Amino acid sequence: MLPARSDDTSLPDSRDEFTSRPGRIIALRFVLTLMVSTLPALTNSGLAFAQQPSDSASHPQPAAQPAPAPIPSAQPQTPASTQQSQTAASPNSKRRRANCQHPANPGKRRFGCKDEDFDWDEALTADWNGARTEAKRLGITPSGSYYSALQTNLSGGSHQTWSYVGQLTTAVDFNFEKLLRIPGMSLYFSNSWGTGGNLTGTLGSVFPVNGNYGVGAFVQEIYLQQKLLKDDLTISAGRLAASYTFAGLPVFDNYVSLAINPSLVSLVSNDVSYSGPAPGLEWGAQAIYNITPVVQVAAGAFNTNPHSANNGNIMALQQGNKGVLVTAQASYLYGQGPDQKGKQGQYTVGFFEDNNSFATLPAGISKSNGNSGVFLLGQQMVYRPQGPGTSQGLTIWGSWAYSSKELVSPMPVFGGFGLTYEGPIKRRKQDIISAGWIYGKTSSYIPNAAAAKLFEANYQWVAKRYVTVVPDFQYIWDRTGTHATGTAVLGLQVTLTF
Repeated sequence: MLPARSDDTSLPDSRDEFTSRPGRIIALRFVLTLMVSTLPALTNSGLAFAQQPSDSASHPQPAAQPAPAPIPSAQPQTPASTQQSQTAASPNSKRRRANCQHPANPGKRRFGCKDEDFDWDEALTADWNGARTEAKRLGITPSGSYYSALQTNLSGGSHQTWSYVGQLTTAVDFNFEKLLRIPGMSLYFSNSWGTGGNLTGTLGSVFPVNGNYGVGAFVQEIYLQQKLLKDDLTISAGRLAASYTFAGLPVFDNYVSLAINPSLVSLVSNDVSYSGPAPGLEWGAQAIYNITPVVQVAAGAFNTNPHSANNGNIMALQQGNKGVLVTAQASYLYGQGPDQKGKQGQYTVGFFEDNNSFATLPAGISKSNGNSGVFLLGQQMVYRPQGPGTSQGLTIWGSWAYSSKELVSPMPVFGGFGLTYEGPIKRRKQDIISAGWIYGKTSSYIPNAAAAKLFEANYQWVAKRYVTVVPDFQYIWDRTGTHATGTAVLGLQVTLTF
């Protein structure tokens, strides 16, 4: 998880009345208002949280991770509506939405996918002798997963270190349509328990070598969700994470490093409020609207408490912070409509704006108000040997992000590209081989600045629908964001769904 910066309606009884053309226009205006109109209002502090006086607790070290690197690094974990795994379900399973390939696993489940149905053979413990089926019929869906990563630095650092990271994630979804007869409403709750050591901190890397470090028990997502317009509009409010929904691609789930999984790490490095669990997240609200089957817009507003961003158990709105983080994006889901047979792709453009106070670089002895940035990313399948309706083949991707205020942004420029191939072996159609290259420019305000670069290659072996094993190799140049020796990291990641 990213170290803390030194600065520190009533619902309708039925959705039918919203399915008319005027209702859709209202919904679209609602999302666009968040995307456009909210921003200048926030700049004038119209929607900002009330500023509180800062105190000596405004400069904590994170609860779960020290910060040896001169540039902050991030350690959020998974879930975003536009993020998705490229892992195909088994040949006998139903065809799912492209961004919901892991609905049984709360550690990999993307935002907007908690209502997706899944078969009991996707979980090690199956149906619990009928208990899960009965609970689901009543409107209660429990789920769980365990993530683990064993890694070591083959080179770089003062000495070789072996590090193990483990994280148990549990979740419960309450379907109020079944429980309380409120159409489209639900409540989601999740938490985590993490163990292990921090290899990223030992190496001082600005690119975290895995995405699940967070020692201790933490509250994760808790949010109320309402679906409208035949489920095309989703509105959520509660404990959320911007990085779960924004600035992500489907293929990012195939990588081990937090540099891109689940979203671009530079956004979290430059604004800790963008982070997600484990171990932290923020109070917030967001709306996602599918204008057409292939055009989607999303917008959200989030609190800016750096302590909460580093510890999900902290619920306070104000602890020396002020203002609000606003972020929005528009995505074109190429070839993903129900009648489209082209090779699938996704293209996303977005921005963020935050009017909180940020510590200035390099030492943070003063503060400067506001930060903003833009991001552009896309992926496209370019080779599909089995033809339409299949997921096996080659997908390429690219990403870019820019933060406008280098004085407070440790990584103002970010870029990356890579490829993944699903089904590289004839008899292993669900396996995935991936490679990627990442670039992170260090702010010129940091002495001895040097851009960090990362190369990652891995093989995802889907042993069972509930078990994946990923041998992984990473090499990081100038890992601290300053001139430093390179580091080679070798590891093995295992994910188990209960």
